[in-house]
Amino acid sequence: QKTVTENDGKVFSYNLSRIDRSVADNLRDIDNSFEADAELVFNFIIFMSKKINYNLFGYAQFTIKEFSEFTGMNAADLCAVHPDIASGRVKAPIYEGHKFESVLDYSLLRMLKTNIVFSKVHSYRDDGNVIKLENFPILKDIYLQSGSINGTKKVYEVRLSDVIIEGFVKRYYTLDTSRLPIIGKGKGGHSRKKIFVWLNKLFHIYSSKDTPVPLYSVDNLADLGGIRYKKELDQDGNLVEKLPKHKKEAVNSILKTIAENVNYNNLHFSFDYTFVKGPTEGKYTEDYFIKFTFTSNLNTVAQHKLSIEHKFKLTLLKELRQMFDCMYPEERLAKIKELESEADSFQRWLNNKSADIDKKIEMVKNVYYKSNDYNKAKQLKDNEALAIIHNGFIL
Repeated sequence: QKTVTENDGKVFSYNLSRIDRSVADNLRDIDNSFEADAELVFNFIIFMSKKINYNLFGYAQFTIKEFSEFTGMNAADLCAVHPDIASGRVKAPIYEGHKFESVLDYSLLRMLKTNIVFSKVHSYRDDGNVIKLENFPILKDIYLQSGSINGTKKVYEVRLSDVIIEGFVKRYYTLDTSRLPIIGKGKGGHSRKKIFVWLNKLFHIYSSKDTPVPLYSVDNLADLGGIRYKKELDQDGNLVEKLPKHKKEAVNSILKTIAENVNYNNLHFSFDYTFVKGPTEGKYTEDYFIKFTFTSNLNTVAQHKLSIEHKFKLTLLKELRQMFDCMYPEERLAKIKELESEADSFQRWLNNKSADIDKKIEMVKNVYYKSNDYNKAKQLKDNEALAIIHNGFIL
C-alpha cells in the first residue's frame, strides 16, 4: 500500500470532493423521486459538488463532454431523445424558448421543477439551531447556449439551489471522485456508485471515532443498491424468486469490484470486508452480515490541508455573500435591467470572473490568510489569488 506524502497533496485536493449529507443519507429517495432519471440526477449532484469544490468562482457552466467524462455516462446517450418523449408519453417541454427533449436536457428540467422528497426528515445543526429538511431542491434555473448538432459544444449554465450551496460548506461527507467513471461503467454501474458513495460516508463517519464500524446486513446493501430477488423458472416452468444467497452473491460482486478500484489506486482510504454471522438466526442467514475494516491513507499533512480547505471555503463563501449583499442591496439590483429575469444574482456575480475582480482578489487573500491562522508564510500574492479565481483551488 502506497504511503501518502506531502507531494500527493495536490492530487488529493483535486480528487477529494464532497457530497451533501442529506443526499448521501437518503440515496434511495433519489430513485423514488426521479425513477428512470435517478442515475443522471445522482451523477449531476456529485458532478456539481465537484465543480464547486474545485472552483467556487467557475462552477456554473459545463458541457456535455465535461459531464460525460466525469460521470462515465455516454455522451451519445445523453444527447438522445428522452425515452418518455420518444414514446409519446410526454410532450417535449419548451422552456425559455428551448425544447428540452434530450435525456440530459429533460432531466435537467425535471431537476428544476422537482425536488428530492425525503422519506424521513433530515435534521442538522447550524449555529446552534436545528434545521430540518423534508426535501432537497436542486436547481433554480437553466440557461442554454446551443452549439453543434450533436450537442458536444452546447454550453449549459445553471443556478443551484441554496440548499446545495449551503450543504457544500456546512453539511457534507468527503468523497473521492477519481474512480467514479470506472466504478460506474457497464451494467449495474448505478448500484456500484451508490454503494461506493455509502462507503465514503462510512469512512468519513468512523475514521474520526474510536468505536468500530457496526455490522451491516446484506439486505441493507442490497436495498441501497437496488438489488432485488431475481425470478427464474423452476423445473416445472413456474416463475419463482431465487434464494437469498443470490442477493449475497450480487452484493459481494459489487463490493469486490469497488475494492479492486479503491485499494490499489491511491484513494484517501482503503477497505476490507468479510461476511460474518450476525444476530439473526434462520435459514439462509449464514454469514449474512458484513464487517468492514477501513484504513486511512491520509497522513497528518494531508489531514491538516483538508482542515484548512474546509475553513477557507466555508469562510470565503460566507464573506463573499456578505460583500455582495453590501455592494448590491435589493433596491440596487432591482434597477439593473439585465437582472430582471435572473434567478440568483449572487451566483451570477460569483461566476462572473471580471465582476469586481479587485475586491474578490482582496477577499481571497484575506480569507486564505485567516484560514491559515494568520501565518505570514501563507499569505497569497495578487497573482496567486487571481489564479484561484480563474483556475480553481489547487495551490
